[in-house]
Amino acid sequence: MRREKVMVTLFLVLTLAGCLLLFLTHPNQRWLHKPLAVMPWRWLGVAFVLAGLFSAVSYLPVNAALFAWLVIMMLVIGLLPFAALLKEDGGEKHRGH
Repeated sequence: MRREKVMVTLFLVLTLAGCLLLFLTHPNQRWLHKPLAVMPWRWLGVAFVLAGLFSAVSYLPVNAALFAWLVIMMLVIGLLPFAALLKEDGGEKHRGH
């Protein structure tokens, strides 16, 4: 039981961190003034996301792990752009207003 909890936590943390790194390397992100460099950070994000998938496969059936992995990635990558609206300036500084 303890091993499963560790693997679930590892799955979630790696997948979320990987999606965040992938998002922050995109030129259209509005969290940072300048996107992260592609070379080390995007590849690290891909490695984290894939490691998250492999950790999910270690305790779930492959089809369930793949489904959960894809759903989490779609949810996180779909909602991350809207998180910039929660900043105090509301993203106005970046739009030229």
